[in-house]
Amino acid sequence: MRKVSCALISVYDKSDIVELATFLSKKGVDIIATSGTQKILEKAGIKTVDLSTLTGSSELLGGEIKTLYPVIYASVMANPEDPQELENLQNMGGRVIDLLVINPLPLVSPEQPIKGKQPKTDTTIDIGCTTLIRAAARNHSNVTILTNPSQYDEFMGAFDETDGKISVNMRKKLAHKAYEMVADYDISLFEHFFKKDIETDDFLSETLFLKYRKSVPLRYGENPHQKSAFYSRPEIEGVTMDDLEQLHGPDLSYNNFNDLNSAIEIAMEFEKTVAVVVKHGNPVGVAVDKEPLQAYLAARESDKVSSFGAVVAFTCQVDKKTARELETAFTEVLIAPKYTDGALNLLKSSKKTANMRIFQISDKKWNKPVGTLDIKSVLGGVMIQNKDDFLVPDDGQIKVVSKRKPTRKQLADLVLAWKVCKYVRSNAIVIVKDGRTLGIGAGQMSRMDSLKIALEKAGEEAVGAVLASDAYFPFRNVADETAKFGISAIIEPGGARRDDEIIMACDEHNIALCLTGMRHFRH
Repeated sequence: MRKVSCALISVYDKSDIVELATFLSKKGVDIIATSGTQKILEKAGIKTVDLSTLTGSSELLGGEIKTLYPVIYASVMANPEDPQELENLQNMGGRVIDLLVINPLPLVSPEQPIKGKQPKTDTTIDIGCTTLIRAAARNHSNVTILTNPSQYDEFMGAFDETDGKISVNMRKKLAHKAYEMVADYDISLFEHFFKKDIETDDFLSETLFLKYRKSVPLRYGENPHQKSAFYSRPEIEGVTMDDLEQLHGPDLSYNNFNDLNSAIEIAMEFEKTVAVVVKHGNPVGVAVDKEPLQAYLAARESDKVSSFGAVVAFTCQVDKKTARELETAFTEVLIAPKYTDGALNLLKSSKKTANMRIFQISDKKWNKPVGTLDIKSVLGGVMIQNKDDFLVPDDGQIKVVSKRKPTRKQLADLVLAWKVCKYVRSNAIVIVKDGRTLGIGAGQMSRMDSLKIALEKAGEEAVGAVLASDAYFPFRNVADETAKFGISAIIEPGGARRDDEIIMACDEHNIALCLTGMRHFRH
């Protein structure tokens, strides 16, 4: 196994590069460097060989072309055990390079230039770096490739252990990371140009590249025998699950994470103080109130049984009074923008909440992400759609089509019901009264079955309440049934062939009917 004897260093990210180069120099490794890197190293007193000694030329196009020379590629691709290749390399003035330390210039656009690099065209693309990485990675049986400063410590440790003879497994692992970095760079480049296409009628290109980075390893998937992790897209604007800060409790499972995401999405629909309780991806209860304690109690009251082991989200600070109440009910996960010291100390010290996972997210980030996609795995691939980011059409508004008009209070409840309904599995029915949900019917194949579940949960309190349906009523039977329980107002998309019959039924029962013009199925 050959000992590392010559390194080529060409890095944009110069973090810890002086420390690495100092180490290599002390170990007797010759260092060839491109001009920008060379200045940093020589300023630190590290002797280097100028790249031009191999290429016979200065860097062209203001440094745009540094390593795009046949002799450089021959030097990283040559097999040092092949006499013929070594002779050819020597004849062209090259030498074996067995360590490549390299990372590319970030993609730059006129809108977001980086310091010291003003793009000449639409985008500045690092051609030489990514091409050289591919060449060296192909020859990873002979070349070690470092593409990230985070790899330097492990490399130096391995160098010391093996006297510079880096193992095949480590070179292979580093080559894998190098290929990953190049793929990441190429996808970023593709997406830069593709963003323009999103604004046209072409929703998606013929080939779809999805770039995510592993962010949170999860305890297990939907079931303990399934592996799981959360992969994020750091460039997404707005709140993401990557912004969560865990303050207390064990790691999350897939189900915890999914419910937490649902709770945050629902909470972000509201500007007022709201408490959201979620279980198995569905809202169990949602309530609006000036006081977090009252909002939580009202939300939990919607379905006490289903609230056991749920996820709870607040849009406001959790105080000690609310924490005391949270202590009395088993809650898997808690999320809020902030907590008082008293609330956090109580929840962290109580034996009853020892396993409660407590999270915080800055209220400055409490806004919906933009430009995200909804992705669903199917046999052999995925289906893609835009996120359902609207409550009513862009140019639309809620229309009252019945003789009876909702009061201002009823209208507020209708909007609350409509917001919650958007996040309930279809078929979905939500009943609301006095700023809180009373009953939620979810995931039934028949809308009437969902209605019956919601009405049963609401019970006698349904009298005077309002109702939301995620899709239109195909028949008047839903209106007729709600009338039996005293529902005073309904909100639904409309657009059914029998809309006139639905309106007539609501008028007969003196029910206010509001149409949104937009359906919100969620499967």
